[in-house]
Parts: sequence; C-alpha cells; structure tokens
Amino acid sequence: MNKKKSSNYLLIVLITMIVIPSIASVISQRNNICDTLAFRTSERIKEISSFKNKYKRSKENKTSSENKIYSRNEIVPSFVSVVNPNHNYPIGLFLSGNESTKSCTASVINTANGNIGLTAAHCLFDENENEYNLSFLSFSPGYNNGSKGPLGDIPVVATAIPPTFLNNRFEYDYALMKFEFNDPNGGDATLQDYTGALGWRFDIGNGEPTSVYGYPGLGNFEDCPNDYKHLCKWQGITDKLENFFYVIDNLIAGPGSSGGPFISQYDTETNLGYVYALVRGYSDIDNVSIGSIWDEIVFSDLLLNMTTE
Repeated sequence: MNKKKSSNYLLIVLITMIVIPSIASVISQRNNICDTLAFRTSERIKEISSFKNKYKRSKENKTSSENKIYSRNEIVPSFVSVVNPNHNYPIGLFLSGNESTKSCTASVINTANGNIGLTAAHCLFDENENEYNLSFLSFSPGYNNGSKGPLGDIPVVATAIPPTFLNNRFEYDYALMKFEFNDPNGGDATLQDYTGALGWRFDIGNGEPTSVYGYPGLGNFEDCPNDYKHLCKWQGITDKLENFFYVIDNLIAGPGSSGGPFISQYDTETNLGYVYALVRGYSDIDNVSIGSIWDEIVFSDLLLNMTTE
C-alpha cells in the first residue's frame, strides 16, 4: 500500500513539474509579444511571434461574445465639399514633434462638427512614449509633391485616444483629432466644407477591396518615390484577423504612411469612400501591413466626448 502511495505521489510531482513550466512558458511568450509591440522606434512592428500563427483568421466576420451587445452597423456616408464639389482632398500630411519632426498621414472624416480627423495613435507620441504637446501638431489636407495643401497647415486643438491603447499598444492604434479651422473666406464653413470628408463604418469583413493612402518614406507602394512628400496609393484586398487586425499581404507601408486610411468603395471621381481602419505598421516577419480594428462603442464615445467639450 505504501509503495502505491509513493508511486502516486511521484506521479503528481512529475505532472506538476511538466505543467507549471509549460504554463509559465505560454505566459512568458504572450508578455514578450505585447512588450515588443508596445513601442516602435521606427514605426515597423518587429514581432517575436507571427501574426498569422498568433491569431485565428476570421472567415465569417464573427464578433466576440463581449461585443454582442451591439450590431456594428453604424455607417456614416462620405461628405462632398460644399466650397468646391469637384475638388475633395480629405487626406493630408500630419506632422508632430518639436526638436525633430515626425510625419504621418491623417484624414478628415464626416461628422456634425465638421472639424474632426483620424490618424494613428502612435503618431501622437514621441520616442520616449510621451504625448506631444498640441502646439507641436499640424495637418495639411491635400499636401502633395512637397507642397502644402490649399488650406496650409491647420492646428490641432484636441485629441482623443482609446484608453485601451494606453494600456495595450499591441492593438487599438487610432486616434481622433479636432482641428482649429477658421474659414479663410470669413464665414462659418468647417474644414470638411472645404476638403470633403471620408465616410466611416465598422462592418467590414474579410476579403475587402481597399484603397490605402499615405506619405511613406520607404516601402513598396506602386510608383511611389518614398520621400515623405508624395501621396502614394495601394489598391488590393485586405484580410481580417478576427477582432484584432486587418492585414495586407506583401505591402510594406513604411514610416510616414502610419495613420493612412484603409478606404472601402473608393470613388476616383470624388476622392471619397468609407474609411474603416488606419495603417498601424508593418510586420517584417509576415511581410504584411496592419490596421487595427476599431471598437464601435469606444470610437463613438471618443467622438461624442470630443465634439461636446
């Protein structure tokens, strides 16, 4: 009987020795992934583990159980310029920094306020992960070929960042901005009255025909000089990694393209469509560019708080 008890005891000890290190290994791997993605000095995402192996690819646009309380059905249409309906230019160069300037991409979105835009959240932080002072931020819609857009540089007076991004920069990399726009004609027109504005939506699934725009300093956008000065374009199909990211195979969206819009149903006649994600970065391990999926409730709350201040 004692031999049997001794044998059982040894078996339990052996199982414990095997299981505990295995669990610890899984936890360690998860933490390493998050820590690695929490901050990037060059806007390129260098990962320890593959995106495609870490997250299950969604084929049916499923929602997680915690998101079942809402439908993800809100669709806001694009807005055609009132000042010049034949000239919409909602995408522009976004600059941040004081001692050294960092360039990203931003775009105007259709809102009742009329002075709201989007960019990547990490574009609002310096290399020490401190948020830039608002006085160091500016946006030039229609910037191209090294020349400012028709409205010049527009100051930013407020930003709204998902709280989850501050806790986990592995995801949720987007931010809203409010611009300080004064009608150059002395009226009460808003920024989107001049530039037009992209529509926005939350219901985009897998395999979406998409146009992506940005001002990259390197990468492989077609016919792009990669000098941070030219608005470059990519067209193709995006894939959806369930509830985490949209990814674009074989696209290197380099520094400067961060914040560039993923646009569905892009109309070449109006330069408008529906933005549903923003360029977050590039994974050289998987050779994919990545856009964070937005949470509709968080996005709507950020917009509401910003426009009611």
